[in-house]
Formats: sequence, C-alpha cells, structure tokens
Amino acid sequence: MMMEEERLEEDEEEETTQEEAWAVISAYFEEKGLVRQQLDSFDEFNQNTMQEIVDESADIEIRPESQHNPGQQSDFAEIYLSKPMMTESDGETATLFLKAARLRNLTYSAPLYVDVTKRVIKKGHDGEEVPIMLRSSYCTLYQNSQKALTELGECPYDEGGYFIINGSEKVLIAQEKMSTNHVYVFKKRQPNKYAYVAEVCSMAESQNRPPSTIFVPMLSRTSAKGGSSGQYIHATLPYIRTEIPIIILFRALGFTADEDILEHICYDFQDTQMMELLRPSLEEAFFIQNQQYIGKRGATVGVTREKMIKYAKEILQKEMLPHVGTGDFCETKKAYYFGHIIHRLLLCALGRRAEDDRDHYGNKRLDLAGPLLGGLFRTLFRKLTGDVRSYVQKCVDNGKDVNLQFAIKAKTITGGLKYSLATGNWGQGNAAGTRAGVSQVLNCLTYASTFTYYLSWKLAKPRQLHNSQWGMMCPAETPEGQACGLVKNLALMVYITIGSAAYPILEFLEEWGTENFE
Repeated sequence: MMMEEERLEEDEEEETTQEEAWAVISAYFEEKGLVRQQLDSFDEFNQNTMQEIVDESADIEIRPESQHNPGQQSDFAEIYLSKPMMTESDGETATLFLKAARLRNLTYSAPLYVDVTKRVIKKGHDGEEVPIMLRSSYCTLYQNSQKALTELGECPYDEGGYFIINGSEKVLIAQEKMSTNHVYVFKKRQPNKYAYVAEVCSMAESQNRPPSTIFVPMLSRTSAKGGSSGQYIHATLPYIRTEIPIIILFRALGFTADEDILEHICYDFQDTQMMELLRPSLEEAFFIQNQQYIGKRGATVGVTREKMIKYAKEILQKEMLPHVGTGDFCETKKAYYFGHIIHRLLLCALGRRAEDDRDHYGNKRLDLAGPLLGGLFRTLFRKLTGDVRSYVQKCVDNGKDVNLQFAIKAKTITGGLKYSLATGNWGQGNAAGTRAGVSQVLNCLTYASTFTYYLSWKLAKPRQLHNSQWGMMCPAETPEGQACGLVKNLALMVYITIGSAAYPILEFLEEWGTENFE
C-alpha cells in the first residue's frame, strides 16, 4: 500500500500545470497562428501548382489545311507572379496596398506573367492577374513589423488568409471530400441490384487533373435457392457506358490464363469460399478474350475494330487507376491493385472484414485554398489554350501572321478567378460540377467571429458527431436551426498539411528490399 501511495504522489507531482499548458498553447499560436494552413496552401498553389498545370499542357502545334501555308508551334514555359500592382488612369503603375483596395473597390491581385515560345521566345507576356491572399508570401504586407503595418493603416492583429475582390473581403471555406487512392467497400441497403460495392477515387500525384473513379459492384444473389450462383462481379470504368466483367478487364490487361487472374485476387487457392464467389464471374467471361469488348462499349459508336482497341487501351492506360501509373508497361501493377480491390470486396462479402465507414475522419480530406484554386486554374488555363489553338489555326489557314497579344485573351483567367471568388460559385458559369458557397463574405464584426470562417467547412448532408473526430473538430461550434450539423468547425489548434511527395517512402521501401512489381 505504501508503494502504491508513493507512486500516486509521484504521478501527481509530474502532472502538467495549467501555466505550462497555456505556455505551450501560446508558443503554438505565436508560430502557427490561426490561419497558417490557408496561407501555406495558397503559397503552394502559387509556387508549385500553377507551374505544374502549365507544364502539363501540350505544345500547341497547328498544321495548315493548305500545303502552301507554313505551320505554327507555340508552347507555354515559365510562369511567375509579381507583387500586387494597380494602374492609374494616366497609365502609371504603382504598388497596391490593402487600404487602397478596400477604399477604391479594387481587387487585390498580382500580375501573372508567362513565357510563350513561338519560334523565338516572347518573355513575360502579361495581361492576366491572380488574386493574392493577404499575408501570403506575395502580399505587400508579408513579414512586415507591427509598426510598419500601423503606418500603412493596417491592423497588426489581422492575420490575413482572405482575399479582396472589388473592395469586398472574401474567404474560402474548406471543402470536405473522401480520401483519394484508397479502397472503400460499402454494403448496399436491400432490396438492391447490388449486394456490395468497392470504389476507388484515383488521382495521380504528379498530374493536376480531376480524379478518376472506378466502381466494382457485386450483384445480389439471383439463385432461387439463395446460393451464390449468378453473383457476378463487374467493374465500371470512366467513359465506358456499361459495366465490364472483371475477368475481361484482367484479360484486357494481358492476363489470359484463369490461374494467373486468380493469383491476383485470391492469395490462397485453398480458400474454397472465396474461390466459389469467383466462379460465376469466370463462367460469365469464358468466351471473351480481347480488348474489343471494352472498346465497343465506349462513348463513340460505329468505329472500326482497330479504333475500338486503341480506345480501350487509352482508357486502361490513362483513366483506369491513374495513381498506379499512366505510362506504358503499367499493366502488371494495375492488375495487382485491381485484384486487391476485388479481394477487399470478397472479404467484406464473406463477413471477414467490416464495411468501411463513410463518416470516419480518417477517410476524410479537406481542400483548402490551394487545391480549390488549383482546380479552377486548371479549367481556366485549358480554356485559354483552347482559345489560342483556335486563333492560331485560323491564322495558319488564312496565311496570316500570329500575334500572341491577340491569341492570349487578356481576361480569361483573371475573370474566371474573380467571378468564383466574388460569387462563391466554384466553376465555369453554369457548367456541370459547379459548387456554390465556396467563397463567402468575411465577417469582421468581432475578432473571434473573423476566424470562424477559416476553421469551418460544409458537409454533403447532416451528420452526427463521429467519435473519430475527437480532438480535431469542435463539438459545440455549429449554427442553430436548419444549418445545424451542416457547417462544422475545426478545433483551434488543428493544422492541415499541404501534402508531400511519395517518392521518399518508395525509395525507402526499395532500399529495405521490398519487391517491385515492375
């Protein structure tokens, strides 16, 4: 008893005092602040994401209709930003500060420059602007002292993290989504055509493009006796109108023997239960061996057999599981990953593994300013390159000189970014997939109310507080009434990382003897 009492006394002595806890909290806020995740995300967009999107765009090569007219080739090279500037009525340019932007209803934005190559390089083509987040690395107030901020008419306690569009302060609300490149298996509520569905939202790390989703559903039992007869497993690929039997997909990837296919799915041939679940799928695809089956079910109708096979190969290479690889000779890796998806589906169907929880916080990711602006910039830059291509094509066909000043329309990117930040409609006009309420007017009535927006985001539909969100989400800070449960807030000391490359982990695994599929 004496020993236990002494141990309890020692534990009580080692307990952290309130003063020590508050010292740690103060040190955290001094280093990170309340909006550091928004600033870091926006800086990542400016310094890396925009350049990656520009580098991905292919060179614009135009061939003339007439052989007598010369062709043209243009491409976009380095892209860079300057500090925010404004142009006066007499044509003079000056540095734009926040106070002037607010009072004169201006947009706090910086000129965007790009090097365009057309036989000779035209450096620094301007005309576009990108709104700048306050206190980011491109802001005129970046790393200014409190005294300097006061002299400029700015509040030294304003931590930034928002935009000024036409004099109005706008803040981006983080958008919640399911984690990409992760296998999820869900049980469908019966009666339903499907019993279970596995899904992967695949997005390549090095490519700034929309994610590609693949679904692998298992049909419900169709046997009159309630057996597993007819419980087929199919796959749904992007740009393919109908479901594809999984065995056909393996054969299209180059694995024709049934034994090779089963090795990728069922890791133990003694597992008779799993092998029986795969029997209907093997019998269904017994007579089909080639890629023409997939090509026939593509978007275009009435094409030749060669074009069907070419179309199927492009889908398998670029749209099926792009995070595994989009180049040549990725079929083996894709087959192993596809087999892993089916294996997870079968484990769930056999009751050996529980279905995934959509509300678990480990399955969630938050898109901050960087990914949101990156997706919008990609769409607008693609539109810009399309306009340049059509202009150059007209010039080449008519035998005229190409003038890049006319080719690159001045306000394609500027207008698109300003429109989305001003209205909150994230996307191009009335295009499909446009989200509303992404950008909102910043509430500056009190110091505390200002930071509500930086830590809030919208959910797809009302959810209860999940126990996996403990310590990361505020359980009390949510609006009353109709919006209750729709908008939630992160805890004050939560920091969201901007993500990092996977190659250091892959190199580490290779060094320690992990076998590579290639």
